[in-house]
Order: sequence, then structure tokens, then C-alpha cells
Amino acid sequence: MKKNNTDSLLTRGLLLMCVVNFLLYASVYMVIGVLPLVKTEVVVRIFPFFLLGGLLAGPFHAYLADTFRRKHVLLGALAGIVLTMTVATYIREMCYVWVALVQGLCLALAIGAGTTISIDITLSGHRTSGNMLFAFCGRVGMICGIMGGVWGLFHYSLTYLTYLAAACGGLSFILASLVYVPFRAPIGVSLCSIDRFLLPRAWVPAINVGILAYAFGLFLMDVVGIEGYVWVLPLFLLPALTPMLIKMFVKLSHHCQRATGNMTFNLFMDAGLLAGIWTVSYMKSMNQVWMDGDSLIFVFLALALLMYVFVTRPYYKRKRVR
Repeated sequence: MKKNNTDSLLTRGLLLMCVVNFLLYASVYMVIGVLPLVKTEVVVRIFPFFLLGGLLAGPFHAYLADTFRRKHVLLGALAGIVLTMTVATYIREMCYVWVALVQGLCLALAIGAGTTISIDITLSGHRTSGNMLFAFCGRVGMICGIMGGVWGLFHYSLTYLTYLAAACGGLSFILASLVYVPFRAPIGVSLCSIDRFLLPRAWVPAINVGILAYAFGLFLMDVVGIEGYVWVLPLFLLPALTPMLIKMFVKLSHHCQRATGNMTFNLFMDAGLLAGIWTVSYMKSMNQVWMDGDSLIFVFLALALLMYVFVTRPYYKRKRVR
């Protein structure tokens, strides 16, 4: 009988899943993180559909994972991301919104299934640390994907960049297929539920994360493409803060809600970051600047910090259950 776990945190299974999560985020953000540099008007249209895809997939994730097994959902979602990356350059621009919708749906399913698997293959005593490591690797992949995307645009075309992103997604699929996931009997989850999707108890830190990520989305569009890669260093603050924030979401969750807490964090982190990028892209497409960019970034960073100190932290101390 195969065994995935030893009495340690970094088992073979968790290590593979961390690499899978890194490559997943690198694949998606390699294109979507730098697309505003070449197709500003397209970004204004497709980003809302990308986020809508994630929201549509969320309520059905628990049922799909319960009915078709977590690993099958993960592999199917990764295959969907590879496919959408590959065909994106062969379709007409008017169809981009549907590709974005499918890709957002696949990303949400992949994150949800991957998170659940990474928890289930880790010993209970190490699961909080495993959550923190898994999420950290994904966010590092996000920043590395953006860096790779900028490099690709400077040296090649957007077409080649999408192929590279598809290759990262393909490698993620291969590594995910190597992870041994013990069989778990279906528990009878309803077709549509917020289980494994939104954690109501974490609404305060979720909003805080969204505001913080929004500020970084604005910052990214303010500095991306500057010669050299010094501009990317402040962005690594997001991965650095991720373990602490994930721990907060986990400790606010009840029994069997770890994955739900993780999904809530990821949803608001991605939504906030993409909303910041979308805001700058929209203002550029309309030739409008209603506030100085640096001032706007500072306002939202200050708001995120003040909310954490005076609202989120006290709320967390009162409501944590672990």
C-alpha cells in the first residue's frame, strides 16, 4: 500500500503539490499579468469575465470534487488552462471573453482541488504549516510568472508567451498526475454550496486582503516594464505576507473548513490584484486620470494597514477557533 505521509511536513506528495501550485500561478499570470502592456482595451473587457468564471465555479467545486474525486477535478482544470492558453492565439478577439471565462473557471477549480489535496495528504499535525507553504509557493509563482511575462514580451511575441505559459501548465499537469491521493468515499455534498468556496467567518480579513492586493495591482501597472527587475522586489511582499494571512484564515475556520479558508483568501487576493490592474487599464483606455497614481497606491496601502491594525487583528483575536 502506498503511503504519502511520513512524520514530517515536506513529504513527496506535498512537495509535488507545491511545485504544481507554483507552476499553475506562473502559467496564468505569465500572460494575464502583462497583457495590459500590449492589449489594454482587451483587458478591460476580459478581466471581469475571468473573475466571473471563478465565482461561477466556486459553489459547484465541493460537489465536483466529491463526485469525481479531487485529483480528477485538478487534472481536468489544469488541462483546461493548458487548452485555453494554446487556443487563445487562434481565435478572434471578440471571443476572448469566453476564453477568459473558461480560464477563470478552470483556475478556481484547480486552486480548490489542489488546496484540498495538499491538506488531505499532509498529517494533521502539519496541516497549518502545509497550508502556509502551499499558498506561499503559489504566490511566488505568481510573481515569477509576471517577471517571465515581461521578459517574454521584451524578447518575443505574445504568441510565444502563451505557448510558454501553456508549457508551464502542461508540466504542472504532469507533476499533479504523479501525486498519490488516497481514495475518499463520497460524503454526499449538495450540487451548489459555499463549502470549500467562501468562509463567512473570514469576511473581515478577506476584505482586508482584497484592499491590500488592489494596492499592489495598481503598483504593478505603475512600474511594470521599467528597465531591469528592481521594480519587482516590492511585489514579493505579497508572497512574504501570504503565510501569515493564510494562518489567520485557517484559524478562523471550523473543522474541515481549512480548504474553504484557503479558497476565500485566494479569491480575494486574485480579485483585488486583478481589480487594481483593471482600474489602471480602464483609465488608460478612457484617457482619464482622476487621481495621481502614486497617491492612489499610498491611500489603499494605508487603508489596508489601518484596517489590519484596528479592525482585522482585533476581529481575528475574538473569532479564531483554533
